[in-house]
Amino acid sequence: MAGDRPSNALWRQFTLPQLVDRFAHEKPDSVYGSWPVDPNSYSAGVRNITYAHLSNIVNGLAWWLVKQLGPDRQGEVLAYVGPNDVRFTALLLATIKTGHRLFLTSPRNSQIAHRKLFGSLKCETLITPDPTHLPTQAILQSLELCRSITIPSIDGLLYTAHASYAMHTLDMSLLKTLFIIHTSGSTGIPKPLNWTQETAVRHIEASGREPSGGQTSVDSFMHGKRILSTLPPFHGAGLLQHLLYAIPFGNSVVIPAATGAIVTAQGVVDALKQTPADIAVMVPSIVAELSQDPELLDFCADNLQLILYIGGDLPQTVGDRVASKIQLRCWWGASEVGMPQQMMTPELELHQGGWHYVRFHPSAGATFDKINDSLYELVICRDEKLIDTQTTFTIGGFEGLTEYRTKDLFEPHPHVPDAWCWRARADDIIVFLNGEKTNPVSTEHYIVTRNPGLISGAIVIGAQRFEAALIIDPVTNEGPLTTSEQATLIERVWPSVDEANRSAPAHARVDKSLILVATQPLIRSGKGTVQRAASVAQYTAEIDKLYANADVSETNAQVTDVRDVNAVLRLILDTLRSMEGLSEIEENTSFFDSGMDSLRALQLMRILRKAVGSLRLALSTIYQNPTPRQLATAITSNSSDSPDDQKDLEQLLATYRGLLQDIPKFPDIQRTHEGGPVDILLTGSTGTLGTSILSALLNNPGIRHVFCLNRSQDGGRAAQLERFTSSNLSTDIFNNRVTFLHADLTHPNLGLDEETYTELRGRVNILIHNAWPVNFNFNLLAFRPLLVGLVNLFKFAAGASPRTIRSFFVSSVSAVSGLSAGGAPRESVPDEGRLLPASLTNGYAGSKRLAELLCDSAARHLRVPVAVLRIGQVAGSTAAGGALWNRSEWLPSLVISSLARLKCLPDSLGPQFSEVDWVPSDLLGVVVAELVLAGADAARGDGADVFNVRNPQTAAWDSLIPAIGEASEKRRGGEALRVVGPEAWLGILRATAEADADEAGAGLGPLLARNPAVKLAGFYRESLWPRPEEDAQTQLPMDVTRAMAASKTLRNMPPVSSEWMRKWVEEWLQGI
Repeated sequence: MAGDRPSNALWRQFTLPQLVDRFAHEKPDSVYGSWPVDPNSYSAGVRNITYAHLSNIVNGLAWWLVKQLGPDRQGEVLAYVGPNDVRFTALLLATIKTGHRLFLTSPRNSQIAHRKLFGSLKCETLITPDPTHLPTQAILQSLELCRSITIPSIDGLLYTAHASYAMHTLDMSLLKTLFIIHTSGSTGIPKPLNWTQETAVRHIEASGREPSGGQTSVDSFMHGKRILSTLPPFHGAGLLQHLLYAIPFGNSVVIPAATGAIVTAQGVVDALKQTPADIAVMVPSIVAELSQDPELLDFCADNLQLILYIGGDLPQTVGDRVASKIQLRCWWGASEVGMPQQMMTPELELHQGGWHYVRFHPSAGATFDKINDSLYELVICRDEKLIDTQTTFTIGGFEGLTEYRTKDLFEPHPHVPDAWCWRARADDIIVFLNGEKTNPVSTEHYIVTRNPGLISGAIVIGAQRFEAALIIDPVTNEGPLTTSEQATLIERVWPSVDEANRSAPAHARVDKSLILVATQPLIRSGKGTVQRAASVAQYTAEIDKLYANADVSETNAQVTDVRDVNAVLRLILDTLRSMEGLSEIEENTSFFDSGMDSLRALQLMRILRKAVGSLRLALSTIYQNPTPRQLATAITSNSSDSPDDQKDLEQLLATYRGLLQDIPKFPDIQRTHEGGPVDILLTGSTGTLGTSILSALLNNPGIRHVFCLNRSQDGGRAAQLERFTSSNLSTDIFNNRVTFLHADLTHPNLGLDEETYTELRGRVNILIHNAWPVNFNFNLLAFRPLLVGLVNLFKFAAGASPRTIRSFFVSSVSAVSGLSAGGAPRESVPDEGRLLPASLTNGYAGSKRLAELLCDSAARHLRVPVAVLRIGQVAGSTAAGGALWNRSEWLPSLVISSLARLKCLPDSLGPQFSEVDWVPSDLLGVVVAELVLAGADAARGDGADVFNVRNPQTAAWDSLIPAIGEASEKRRGGEALRVVGPEAWLGILRATAEADADEAGAGLGPLLARNPAVKLAGFYRESLWPRPEEDAQTQLPMDVTRAMAASKTLRNMPPVSSEWMRKWVEEWLQGI
């Protein structure tokens, strides 16, 4: 797969650029690395860079540097910030040839850090890509004297032949800088680190040494293989993959696409589908994603030999889950040390959690100094016997040290000698779950000193979280502060926190909603300093609650009408422009291309939640709509119904009743009912229920012809054939008994030509209106086109006089939900005086409610037979290979998320849904056919008939849980499914949703596939499990007396069984 490993130690004789030139001559077609052509997706495919390509690009950049900077500026420090492509490696190699020094800085640093780093290095030139990203512009703005030059494009470099550029020999270059990176900021501000040519030689020498006694090291295992790296190239470990592992040892680097600048587990899998790899190097957050998605984990297990995680800690349960499928290893490194050779110890495989431990090769000179009874600090001790392999003492500024104390604390394995598990940083650096690090000391000190007399101490926390929080210790002599006093204290302290945030990296800033006021003093040492670990430990429960409730952050932003897209857009733009680095963002500019990170996405979500008054606004909405205009449109379209629901209902009812009044009313004559064959007009035939209805109608010999109206250009024929085939239904029954017509019901003639419209009026006996999108996130106003279509269908039916067209509207039990009195919903349309004031859970329910009232009005005013088929919960098919229960509906989404992501199931479906009266879709089609043929023969002018349709035989939800658990255990290898209360389930859903969104970037679709309940969180809260204070009332099951009398299938329907439930769950989980 990768290029051949060099047979001898060529790195001892040649510099890295010379090795590249040599390989370009000896093995020009050997692949150095593979990158997506488009760094954000695989739409343009993968570009393999050979050594011939790399050598040519390096030479091109070397000549370009000399042309841009002049030939006499050797030793000058240049900085580069750009996308993760081959130019990172090539530019670094080019600067070695030209004698310049390349500084690779993190674009995530604060402006203060940038100024300090560039100033200490006397760096005055920043190399940027075209177009220049906003993060790069922010660096330029913080560095007033810095100039920028634009690096040539990859295509321009790749497809132009460049003359070779000569360089110094190895002996002349050993003490010269190879590259400059910086520390993580253990003293508050990152410090530059000069890696020399000798540093590289020693690192390569250590990596190339074979372990003794037939052992295997991580390094030797990697040699000659394809390595997929999720690390950014300015990260020390990421840079070493590109240089000191790939070039000397024939490794090939594989770089996955990073949608929104964030690599995800799905991105790793997508990369592996495009180009193979043997080993993946990941940050812990990606490993955590894999642990939550069995399909992605299985794919990696089938296509990778090893996963190495680096850059942060990994929770034990997460690692155990991944290690059960694929070899997993912790890989330790540091910018000041590099990646010391580490052993792959067979003994560790015999112990649970062995993946968590490392064993250093003797060439590292690693020793461990005891700190306390369980923790030891890793120390690299200078040893003249290891002069060829110890890197630390060749790095600029470290040459005179006799030892280097890493400040990393480890714990020894209880049984395996020399095996160590990383536990903490001695200098209090916080390691977040996504691998980002921060030193909170300077922030804490600043906040305390700026608030004398208010607080006596402060602790920044965030280990194994995605963002930082703050605990402040108030100065008080009167016991714990009241809630009001705590809020006042936070307001008084906040300005200093805000100021401290400006000096902190973006990922380490504290949001106002994540400040906790201590109710008991922080624990201090005898010297009076705060003991961090002990203090944090006493607030474990409060910290968990703080993160869970972070959405209650305060903001003064207000939107008077969430339906006003321009008002929402203004709010979004104002909010974004107040954030550092986003002041120039425009309405069609991507947040993430402009430099937005996960923390600022969370802040935007909280501000918008407060402003629009909806906790249903999810972080995923921001990732899925990454421009201000798209996000404003999404918020407006998906806004929950306002307190003026009743007013909206009344206004819409008046509007569409007015349209009904405009339909010509034919004389009150006896309409004719033809006997014999029946012709039916069916709307919405291609959905699950529509397909079932069409199948039942065509299987009835009393039906002569069915006309299907659908929006697609072919009238839905292709989709219908696919639906029949996928549902294991015979297409032979189509024959000449069905016609598919392209229609638009919002048009007066239903979008049909005049001839077809007139012909249908003269033939159709029965109209079944089934076309209505099931979307609980649409607001009421989004359904106005559907209401127009309903009126136009009544116009069609009324104009058939003197013939009679019997009209049937497929409604939903949600239309009558929220009725506070009157017992079970009866088989009639409730009086609008009762129905309109009833509470609404979503716009869909409101639209069905209006539609029923319009059906009743049409029957009374137009004096035509109209019936409402009020359907309860539609389930999947009972037939083998039958129609799949749509995964996006509320119950499948709930179960999929429970099994695939949350690992727990709610023990109740709330007061209205725990008694299961679902009707399987294949049986429901037959029931509808029987009902429409039974007739809608209400007396003229007496209003619409109603048939309530639900399973008359109920089953308890808790009786079906074991069947779901069996399916889960089968999928998860015997692991039992937890059953929890609704509040716990909702809490877990919320936590996983924000964690997923924080890590997914713009590519959230794959995460929602395994956690689809995220999109319906508001529905679950408001419809299934409303809070007690919302005065939810249990609604009795619908009265189905009339429907049972008219439908034999409904009368004989059995209750939902465990066998059906298992079948549906297995179908939902396929492909997840």
